[in-house]
Amino acid sequence: MQNENGWLGSHLIKLEVSFQRNRQVAAIRQSLRLIFPIILLGSLANFFDQAWLQQSGYYYQTLHVAKWLFQVRVLRQYLRLVSAGTLGLAAILMAFAVSYYLVVPVTRQTTNRLMAGITAVISLKFFNVSRASVLSLRPIKWVSANLGLQGILMGLLVGLLIGNSYRWLLNRQKEADLTAPLLLTSGWLMGMAALGLIWTTTQTASLNAAFVSAIQWPFRLPHFILGLFGYSALNSVYAWLGALGSTTIGGQTVATAQNLEAVLNHPGWHLPHPLTPHTVIDVYANFGGTGMLLGLLLAMLLVHAHQQSRQVAWLSLVPTIGNFGAPLMVGIPVILSPVLGIPFILAPLACISVSWLCIRLAWVPAVAYPLLTGTPGPFLAYLGTGGSWVALGLGVVDLLISTAIYYPFVKWHCQAQAQLDGEVLPDEA
Repeated sequence: MQNENGWLGSHLIKLEVSFQRNRQVAAIRQSLRLIFPIILLGSLANFFDQAWLQQSGYYYQTLHVAKWLFQVRVLRQYLRLVSAGTLGLAAILMAFAVSYYLVVPVTRQTTNRLMAGITAVISLKFFNVSRASVLSLRPIKWVSANLGLQGILMGLLVGLLIGNSYRWLLNRQKEADLTAPLLLTSGWLMGMAALGLIWTTTQTASLNAAFVSAIQWPFRLPHFILGLFGYSALNSVYAWLGALGSTTIGGQTVATAQNLEAVLNHPGWHLPHPLTPHTVIDVYANFGGTGMLLGLLLAMLLVHAHQQSRQVAWLSLVPTIGNFGAPLMVGIPVILSPVLGIPFILAPLACISVSWLCIRLAWVPAVAYPLLTGTPGPFLAYLGTGGSWVALGLGVVDLLISTAIYYPFVKWHCQAQAQLDGEVLPDEA
C-alpha cells in the first residue's frame, strides 16, 4: 500500500487517521455527520429559492419560470422558511452536537449528555443578542443571522469548551451525584452571560461577525496576484475551519458597477478594474463554492473507493453545481480534514494563477456583466463576458486543473476514511 500511494500519500493517510482518532476531532466529525441531512435539505431549499424563484436566479431567467410555475410567491415563502429553519440553526446544532458527543463516552446518563449540549447552545446564544435591546433594557432580541453557516466555527468552539469541561468533571465524580453537574451548568451559564454582556456593551459587532470580518482587513480590493492569493488562501482556511458562507471585500460593488458602465457606454472591452476578486476568484476559482468544490466533487465521483463519500458527492451534486457547497463541506467532511485541506487551498490558487495571467495578457476578456445566482460554475465566465468562448474554455481548463489536483488527495482521504470506519475510536482525548 505504501508503494502504491508513495511516500507523500502514505504519510498523509497516517496523518488523517491519527488526526481523526483524536477524541476532540472525532466528536466534531460525528457532529458534522449528524447535521449533514439538515444542511443538505436547507441548501437545496436555498438553491431552488434563489436560482429558480428569484428574478436574479439563473434558472428563473433562462427557463422563464414565471410563465409556467404557479404560486411562485407561496413557494418562495415556503422555501425560505425551510432554509431558515435548517441552515439558520447550523451553529446551534453544531454547538449542541459537539458538546453532547464529547460527554457520551464518560457517562451513561442521558440527562448529563443533554445538559452539556443545552448549556453549549445557551452559551452560544449569549453572544448573539441585539445590542440595542440590551442597552435600552427592552425585551431581549436574539440575532439569528449569526447562527447560520458562518457561525458553525463559533458553535464548534463553544461546543468544545463546554463539552470538555463536562467531560473533565464527569470523569471525576460518582455517576449518581447530581450536585456537580448542577453547579457546573449554573457556573457556565452565569459566566457566559457575563462575558456576553461585556462583549455586547463594549463592541458594536457580534462576536461571530467580528471573527469573520478578520478575513477582510488585510485586503482592500486587491488586483495584484499576491493579494488575490492571500485573500483566496485565507478565505479557504476559514472555510476549512468551519466558517462557511460568503465573504466580501469593501469596494467590490463599486468596481463591478464601474466595469459594467465601461462596457455599456464605451466601445470595445476596456474595463477599469479587470483584475479583482470578483473577475478572477469568484468567476474562475470558486466553482461550487470556496475551495473549487466542483473539482472536489468530480474527483469524488472518479475515485472508486469509500461508498459513503461517493453517496455524499451524489447527494450534493445539485447544490454544488449551483455554487452552494455547504453539503459537500459538511458531508465528506472537508472541514478539519488535513488531507483535503491541502488541495482545498491549492486548487483555487492554481486556477487564480492561470486565470490572472490570461486576463492580464488580454487573452481572455474580464467579466463585466452581472452574474445570476445558481449559474453553473463553468458558465460564469461565458455569461459574464457576453458569450466569449475563450472565457468558457478557460473555465473548463480551470475545472480540469482543480479536479486533477484534488484526485490523489481524494484517493488518500477515502483510504483513511475506510480505515477509520472499520475501527473503534479510543477513549483517550
